[in-house]
Amino acid sequence: MMRMQTIYRCLVLLVFIICLTGCWDSIEMEDRAFVMASGFDLTEDGQVEATLQIALPTGLSIAMQGGGATKEPFVVVTDKGREGTDILQHLQEMISRRVFLGHRGVIIFGEAYAREGIDEILDTFLRSPESRYTTFILTAKGVTAKEILNTPHQFLEEIPALGLKKKQQIGISLAVKLNEFLDAIASDGKSPMTGVIQVLEKKADQKIFKLGEAAVYQDNKLVGFLPEEEMKTLFMLRGEAENQNLTAQVKPIEEGFKGTMGVRVLRSKSTIDIQIKDEIPEIMITLEARVVVLENDSKLDLSKEKKLKEAESKFNEQVDQRFVSMLEHIQKEFKADVFGFGNEVHIKHPEYWKMNKDKWKKIYPKIPISTRVDITIIGIGRAQAPPHLEK
Repeated sequence: MMRMQTIYRCLVLLVFIICLTGCWDSIEMEDRAFVMASGFDLTEDGQVEATLQIALPTGLSIAMQGGGATKEPFVVVTDKGREGTDILQHLQEMISRRVFLGHRGVIIFGEAYAREGIDEILDTFLRSPESRYTTFILTAKGVTAKEILNTPHQFLEEIPALGLKKKQQIGISLAVKLNEFLDAIASDGKSPMTGVIQVLEKKADQKIFKLGEAAVYQDNKLVGFLPEEEMKTLFMLRGEAENQNLTAQVKPIEEGFKGTMGVRVLRSKSTIDIQIKDEIPEIMITLEARVVVLENDSKLDLSKEKKLKEAESKFNEQVDQRFVSMLEHIQKEFKADVFGFGNEVHIKHPEYWKMNKDKWKKIYPKIPISTRVDITIIGIGRAQAPPHLEK
C-alpha cells in the first residue's frame, strides 16, 4: 500500500515538473524586435524593397534622448532583394534581436509594387505562423511605403503604425484585414480592395497623410483607385454606410444659399436580387437608408411634409446617379467584382455558377445592373423653421 502511494506521488510530481518546463524554442521578450508595420515597394531595377517599422523599448527610447533632441520611439530598417525569404534574412542580419511579426498592425503596399503584382509576398503571409490575420492592409498612392514608415505622423500615438491601426479601427475609411483580403483573393466571385494612404499636404518639416480612398485589385494586381465620394457610394451599396455623411443639391444656388443639404446615415440596408435571363445574370440592388439632417443650406422648410418629401426625392435621384457612375467605373473600367456579385450568384443560382465560374471574369463586365434607392429622412434637427425657408 505504501509503495503504491509513493508511486502515485511520484507520478503527480512528474506531471507538475512536465507542466513547468518551458518551450525548447521560446524567445524572451527582451530578445525580440517587435515589428509594428511593414511595407513593400518596387525598385527601379525590379527588386522588392521591404521596410520594417520596429518599436523601441521604452527605456531605450528615453536613453536615446539627449542634447535637447528627442529621438523617435521607433526605428526603421530597409533592404531589397529578389526573394521575400532572402530579404527577411538580410533584415534579420541588420538587427540585434529576433524579428517578431506577431504584433504587426499594418501592412502597406507601395503603388508601383502593387501594380506589378503581390503574389510572392502573399505566399509569405500564408506560410508565416507569426502573420496575424487581423493586420490591416493599406495601399500607398503617390508615395512609397518606405516614405510613409519613415515619417512621424500627427497621431496621439508615439509610433506611427499604432496611429494608422487606430484610424482603421474607428471606421472612418475602408478598413480591410489580412484575412478578408486573402479570402477575396481566393474567391472566384469577389475582387479584393484595401484602404488607401496618401500625402494630403507637405510642410517644411512635416508630412501629413490621409486615409480615405479605396484600392481595387484584380488578379493579385492593383488596377485602380476609387475616389472618396465613390467610396461613400460603395459603402451604401454594400449596406455599410452607418455614420457616413451625404450631401445633395436639393435646390438651385441663389443669393445667400448654396441649395445643398447634408445628412448622416443612421441605418442602411441593401438587398440583391439576381435573375438569369438568356444565360446572363441580371442584378437589381435595392438600397434603404434612414438619415438625419445635419445642415440645410436651402430655402426648404423641412417641417412641412411636402418639402421633406421633395428633399428625399432629390437625395434618391442623386444617390442613384452616383451608383450608376460608380458602377460604370468599377464594372466597365476596372472589370473588378468588388461587390461579390459572383458569390451571390453562387449562392442563389448554384447550377449556373458551377457551369460559368471559370468564365465569370468575362461575364461580369457585361451584366446589366439596376439600382433602386429609398432614403427616408427621420430627423430634421430643428423643431422650428427659420423665417427665410419656403413654406
